[in-house]
Amino acid sequence: MSGQKRLKPSRIAVIAFLIALTSIAQGWAYEVWVTNQDDHTVSIIDTETNKVIATITPGGKKPHNVAFSHDGAYAFIANVGTNDVNMIETKTRKVVATLPAGTKAHGPAVTPDGKQLWVANPGSNDVTVIDIQQRKTIDTISVGKAPALVVFDPKGTRAYISNGGSGDLSVIDVKSRKVIKVIEAGKGAMGTDITWDGKLLLVTAGDVDRIDVIDAISDKVKKRIARQGEPHGLVVSPDGKRAYVTSRKANVVSVIDLKSLKIVKEIPAGKRIDIVTITPNGRRLYVTSRDTNSVIAIDTATEKVVAEIPVGKDPHGITALPAGHHQGSAY
Repeated sequence: MSGQKRLKPSRIAVIAFLIALTSIAQGWAYEVWVTNQDDHTVSIIDTETNKVIATITPGGKKPHNVAFSHDGAYAFIANVGTNDVNMIETKTRKVVATLPAGTKAHGPAVTPDGKQLWVANPGSNDVTVIDIQQRKTIDTISVGKAPALVVFDPKGTRAYISNGGSGDLSVIDVKSRKVIKVIEAGKGAMGTDITWDGKLLLVTAGDVDRIDVIDAISDKVKKRIARQGEPHGLVVSPDGKRAYVTSRKANVVSVIDLKSLKIVKEIPAGKRIDIVTITPNGRRLYVTSRDTNSVIAIDTATEKVVAEIPVGKDPHGITALPAGHHQGSAY
């Protein structure tokens, strides 16, 4: 436009570089939300300081797992003691709705289009489907025994439900909300995640001490990885190169290389460790340690523990905000 100076390409490049640096600096500015079952609270951790900056009491009993809307505006806390989900505005940290779910409401997950909340209910062997905008249940889907966790493929066409009691995965067509297939998994099937490209699905099977790697295109088991000590929580790194698995009895985080499909590292951490989440930049893990009432922070580059953070009693579920599609959750 006339009368205005045009920026030279070199200046534009400098500005873009400075913006990138700012983004990187802000990359550590995450919150990690932790559900504390025995005192019915949620601890919020600042990942820059690794300190608890707030503790809230949503109102439900035995808060178990947490998920976020994709824009980070809302948190959803599933309560196994009151069979419901607390919907919390993350900015004010206030409950804006309490949504009924099934028996022992357990594993919440938001569909990739952001419109629905699906909740796995191990007490009623089903999944509650909630319209987030209307804040009401629109469907209930029967699945296997003791469903623990819901994971969606990146396109949002399929949902995978880990059923700990029946030792399998229910595959659901998201549009029709019908079970279209059941994939055999080990007893105690729990922690589940899928790579960003939708090609590999991983699930822990704590009752038989293994992690199953499934080809999500063919729905065939690609490899079964042995791991003694009740593998439980699981999360895939944002770049899809590694998976991290917590083992309750062994008290280690196993690092799985997703190219070789082998455990390449064991990181000692906590006591009766349970669920693991990863920051969206992939640089840090956070693990709930139930018998020490704490959260263990691990640097993924050095693969060493960098902090132990006291939280509430019996910490279980844990997820980083903003959450992306990664959610730490299991039974």
